[in-house]
Amino acid sequence: MDRAEALRILGVIDSGDSEVLRRARRKALLDNHPDHGGSREALAKVESAFAYLSEPQPSAPRIRGGEQLRVRRGVDRPSFTIDVLPVEAFEALLLAAAELGDISDDDPPYRLEVRLHEPADTWVVFELVPDAGSSTVSMSVESTVAVDLDALRDTWVGAINALG
Repeated sequence: MDRAEALRILGVIDSGDSEVLRRARRKALLDNHPDHGGSREALAKVESAFAYLSEPQPSAPRIRGGEQLRVRRGVDRPSFTIDVLPVEAFEALLLAAAELGDISDDDPPYRLEVRLHEPADTWVVFELVPDAGSSTVSMSVESTVAVDLDALRDTWVGAINALG
């Protein structure tokens, strides 16, 4: 997704003001809600557009010419789904965090902040959202070294799957 597409999805001309973005997101979510003739895919696009415009942008695009790039700061929203309710998904993330890093801050069962052992000086914030009997997990990363968001996500998914 690029900036122009994100602005088009939210129906705004400029994203300079965070309050304008929040209002546009709310309106777009209402307009695209399945109860109003929209779809879950449309809702996901709205959330992605809002995240793209409101979060600090990665230091470089994630993909350029088909080649995946590493970033120092990035957001992967939604990142993955765990087929349990948020309380159990949060517990799974806590157990995985014990293997992969140190828990810095938690707000059960919806937010977890972890400092990773590898790569060094990398912080990951997980946000959990209930989703029809499962939990959608979004991941925000900030690091002093370049990291591959997809590989980092796959590491966490692997650690959670290893729990059984």
